[in-house]
Amino acid sequence: MIPVDFKERMKSYLGEKEFDDFFSSFDNDERYHSLRVNTLKCNKTDLKSKLLYIEKEVPWEENGFYYEDAQPGKHPYHEAGLYYIQEPSAMAPVHFLDPRPGEKILDLCAAPGGKTTQIASYMDGEGILVTNEINRDRAKILSLNVERLGIKNALVLNEDSAHLSEIFEGYFEKILVDAPCSGEGMFRKNDNAGDEWSLDNVRTCAVRQKEILSNAAKMLLPGGRLVYSTCTFSADENEETVFDFLFNNPDFHTVKVEKTGGIENGRIELISDELYEKCASIDPVRAEKCREEVLNSMRLWPHKLQGEGHFLCVLERDGELTKESMNSYVPGGRNVAAKPECTKVFETFVKDTLVFDKKSFEIKRGKIACELNGGRSLNGLIYMFGDQLYLCPEDMPSVNGLKVMRGGLHLGTIKKDRFEPSHALALFLKPEDVCLYKDYPSDSSEIKSYLNGQTMKITDDTSDTASGQVKKDSKGWALITTDGYSIGWAKAAGGMLKNHYPKGLRINY
Repeated sequence: MIPVDFKERMKSYLGEKEFDDFFSSFDNDERYHSLRVNTLKCNKTDLKSKLLYIEKEVPWEENGFYYEDAQPGKHPYHEAGLYYIQEPSAMAPVHFLDPRPGEKILDLCAAPGGKTTQIASYMDGEGILVTNEINRDRAKILSLNVERLGIKNALVLNEDSAHLSEIFEGYFEKILVDAPCSGEGMFRKNDNAGDEWSLDNVRTCAVRQKEILSNAAKMLLPGGRLVYSTCTFSADENEETVFDFLFNNPDFHTVKVEKTGGIENGRIELISDELYEKCASIDPVRAEKCREEVLNSMRLWPHKLQGEGHFLCVLERDGELTKESMNSYVPGGRNVAAKPECTKVFETFVKDTLVFDKKSFEIKRGKIACELNGGRSLNGLIYMFGDQLYLCPEDMPSVNGLKVMRGGLHLGTIKKDRFEPSHALALFLKPEDVCLYKDYPSDSSEIKSYLNGQTMKITDDTSDTASGQVKKDSKGWALITTDGYSIGWAKAAGGMLKNHYPKGLRINY
């Protein structure tokens, strides 16, 4: 049910003719479904050749594709982390954030993880990605998606933005604030989205967004970029929030960027006279400058492009990013390296299980250098978080004093004098990285049995000629793959593969 107050407000925004076009998009049955290829695990050419129903590219995301009449969430490739199912308009903010390898980036309101995993793909495992969600249950989902897509350089937090702004002041080069909002852009997609909507809730969201945006600004370096976005149509939460932010933060400006795929400019005429006049009474020149700056914001309208409603604005802080400012400090200090007895157990696992360049391999004072055979590396600092062993970039901020859901790549668990590898490590690895693996076709009954948690019988298939394929007499940890993509662990012994796919993720087909 579309709320009456919402319709009346949108008519006042758009005028009679455009409102008819806008509202007709709610009445038709056309919905746009899309997924985004996880380039950390595969490339779009390979995936397109295997999932024939993905063809048309999302205009603002080169790795995003529309699909119809398919259920990619039930495919084994989804469990292997080859893609993330994401609404097409929701891919736009990260495109304009322009993440790059080696940067320090914050996704402040990150659950369930679509934009975080999109950022991580562009970072390609290099740099530090801090990703945060204030709701603990949603933060758990965020953490699981970071794991599923094989991301190694993310610090997943469950914090309030005010607390983060105290710890990370002036630390990040780029920040995404995909703010919690009234969700009007989801009315068309979700029939129940309007049930709890009200004009009062819109105003409440706008107040909260201003606070979050203000906290985010404190964490951005001079010369850094901040993208603010919502999935709502309300000017209170969009143009007015940006206008208010610019007026109260004179060291920020908006950025004019090249738009594509039907994206339009924001509408400065939607800034209320009351808000404008309030600011103009303080500084009329600045008020007019800020109003014109809002024109660089962007609207994604459902009646003008293939996606749901979205708003975003690219903001930058005055100044210049310098090498000195980008490497000035590590908030909270660096993490403490794991004790030698812990790293020794992990070293034994590495030597028994993984295939790597032995000439360059070293574990010393908790730091590891390990170039894997598949082209990726296990380089960084090994540290303990409880009884769990993690790998993180050497300069990743300390986990002390923070509510941490995941601090880098979870390697596994120390159990007395042995090491048990994590599911996250399996999803990070490739079959070329391990001594033993077993590959099952994605359309086979075997992969479904594995994902269901069943113990697998090893058969010496004469077609399995690749080096490393599990045989009847194999012993030790084996990576399970589907069509060559990692999906979990099993332990080979006595002609069987004992299933180590996490119980909480198992699927009943």
